Amino acid sequence: MAAYYRYLWSATWPNLIGLVLIWGVVLGRLGWKSRHTWRFEHDVLGFIVLGLKVLIWTGVLGIYTELLLLSQPDWFKQPGVMQGSVMGKVYDSRLGAYVLEVGDKKKQQPFYIDQKAYGQIKLEDQVKLTYLPVRRDVVSCQVLKSLH
Repeated sequence: MAAYYRYLWSATWPNLIGLVLIWGVVLGRLGWKSRHTWRFEHDVLGFIVLGLKVLIWTGVLGIYTELLLLSQPDWFKQPGVMQGSVMGKVYDSRLGAYVLEVGDKKKQQPFYIDQKAYGQIKLEDQVKLTYLPVRRDVVSCQVLKSLH
């Protein structure tokens, strides 16, 4: 499980740091504005304006957080685990990705794997994969039985 979240962090750290910075700036600014309103604009209009700003910035934070969740949905899902035979290996030049097809003769599923693992795995090897359930990137690959 730790390898899963390490892989997610390595793939998404710019997005997460950006979101944390946005949250920090907005919450810091709202805290400063609340303190300023409490000290110097201690009237109904000041609190109404503050309330509207809080609503607007809550919406902005909600939108940015939702964008992160839409672009990186694997953060809130359990890692996928699959065991099966390697039925196909291809390089997708359009995506620039190495694709591994794992399954049995009836059903195969594509997974994206790194170049080093792609070179080591042979067709018909028995493998156990841990992968991101939405993006289908392989986090770890264990060869259980090699036929070559």
